[in-house]
Amino acid sequence: MSDEVAIVRLALAVTRQLVEESCLAVLSEGAGALLGGRWTLAYLVSEDGNDLRRVAGSGPRGLQALARRLDLLDEGLIRVLAPAGPAILDGASALLEAGTKTDGEVPDLGAALLTPLHSGAGRAGLLLSLTARGEGFDTSALRRAAALADELIPALDNLRTVASLRELVIRDDTADCFNRRFLDQTLEDETERCRRFGSRFALIFLDMDNLKEINTRHGHAAGSRVLYEASVRISRSIRSIDRLFRYGGDEFVVLLPGTVLEGAAEVAERIRRELSTTPFEVAPGALVQLTASLGVAAWPDHGSGAREVVEAADQVMREIKAHGKDAVAVAERRVGVEDDGVG
Repeated sequence: MSDEVAIVRLALAVTRQLVEESCLAVLSEGAGALLGGRWTLAYLVSEDGNDLRRVAGSGPRGLQALARRLDLLDEGLIRVLAPAGPAILDGASALLEAGTKTDGEVPDLGAALLTPLHSGAGRAGLLLSLTARGEGFDTSALRRAAALADELIPALDNLRTVASLRELVIRDDTADCFNRRFLDQTLEDETERCRRFGSRFALIFLDMDNLKEINTRHGHAAGSRVLYEASVRISRSIRSIDRLFRYGGDEFVVLLPGTVLEGAAEVAERIRRELSTTPFEVAPGALVQLTASLGVAAWPDHGSGAREVVEAADQVMREIKAHGKDAVAVAERRVGVEDDGVG
């Protein structure tokens, strides 16, 4: 089969997938054979455009450690390394230095082939092909990578369109964040991803203190304004790869991929300060000081399933509510679970 036919077939296979994870899983598998290299990681640009978040990967032993180490890449760094299209980086260790630290055993790397991915709207992601020490890529790989990137534009346009339509369904009607329905699906996907790549996640269960009094004194419209402003402040306190959900009423959940309990507790304290330091405007000229109670839990520290983790964070948050509010608490680890240093 010629390179041209193989590229078109792979692009068509990717185009048939309308879900991000499935689309990039097909791409990473096919690109491994097409471009060479032992390991392939596929990324999409984060919502704010500052980072590249890993969505899929393929390869032999060592993939999990690489995936964890390179879970998030700096989009600015990639623009420097591959400014105008596919580029070969002889020392892939430069990428490892920018990746998330882990205790996993990362393979000795040789060269990296970076293939920027584009949609009609601009930069959309990255295909990262990696070799073992002593191995490399020739110039023909650059040609194939460039041709593949061009053929993938319709597929990435499709993803963007589907994502825009999906956004209408998964966004909360009041706060500037995702809704409860999308949380349930996201937690299932994140748990499966962590099992596959040996990663982990933490979450924060947050309850706004005394918001019911705002509704009583100033009306539900004022309460809605507070919820919206709270979601904006929380979003300012987390990373681009983290996700904020409205759980219901005055409760929020923050999902923190690749994060351990200690790191999540630091984020929770940052959120608590962000919410309590500046008063909320409940009506023109009317300011009210509000606080929040936050519980922190993690997978797999607090259960084999995502629901158990949510319940652990919820429970420790309720303990705060019963003993003074305006604080952060971390759920106790299950017996036999230790911190492996990811995050």
